[in-house]
Amino acid sequence: MLAPLAACSTGTPDPRAASSSPVSTSAVGARAVSDADLPEYLVNGDFSYPGAPWGGAWDIWPDTGQYATVDTSSPAGRIDGWDAKRFGWSSTQTVGHASVVELQNRSASGNIYAELAAYEKNTSIYQDIRTTPGTMLVWRLRHTSLNKDYLDRMSVMIGAPGHETATQATRVSVNGLGDKTGPVGTVIATPSGGDDRADTDPWWETYTGEYLVPAGQTVTRLRFLNVDSRSSTLGNLLDDIVLGRLYPLHYDGNGNTWGSTPEQKQ
Repeated sequence: MLAPLAACSTGTPDPRAASSSPVSTSAVGARAVSDADLPEYLVNGDFSYPGAPWGGAWDIWPDTGQYATVDTSSPAGRIDGWDAKRFGWSSTQTVGHASVVELQNRSASGNIYAELAAYEKNTSIYQDIRTTPGTMLVWRLRHTSLNKDYLDRMSVMIGAPGHETATQATRVSVNGLGDKTGPVGTVIATPSGGDDRADTDPWWETYTGEYLVPAGQTVTRLRFLNVDSRSSTLGNLLDDIVLGRLYPLHYDGNGNTWGSTPEQKQ
């Protein structure tokens, strides 16, 4: 049974989560993170945020809510009432606008999405969540390349902060440009038929995958890595990230049985 983790900033904590509070130190940034400080769900999987300066391309500083257009060197302003926890995302970027998350709103439909290639090769955006060891995490996302001139590639990295590994992905929807559904390995690559970032709507493909939380891991990082793109500042569009958990299906058995599935005996 899939128990969804909300891709938004609100939700009721799951009572089955671990209650201990060990500390994990991220390899990206010096701040130690306690699992008690973290949500049990993915936040803001569609990259929306009320009051943000949508229209075009913007860099957002997650800690402060400052923003700038991608072609300027200093912030243009700050989003009123900024709540970093509601925004959810962090970045590994160290050059250009360091630590920013680049968001786009160029499509005809007004859809908001992230562009992984902001200024630096091999950049990532990520979130840390509180997890229960032994739980199977199930993720889903949409991806496309910047345009038809280059096939962008990305990976979904999951693990303890600083020790993430690429997870196997399966393509579950196609955009009509020749891809087929099925396993794709650890690298996601989606062709686009568009001329630029404003022409993304028809070209998204959907991918899914799983990750089993190992023993002792109560903080898990989901990191979305720019593996390859047209340049360090262009490529890998990402949207609609959803995370869920698979729990054992418990039942009341007939006769002298109990447990979940498969059937267990007392």
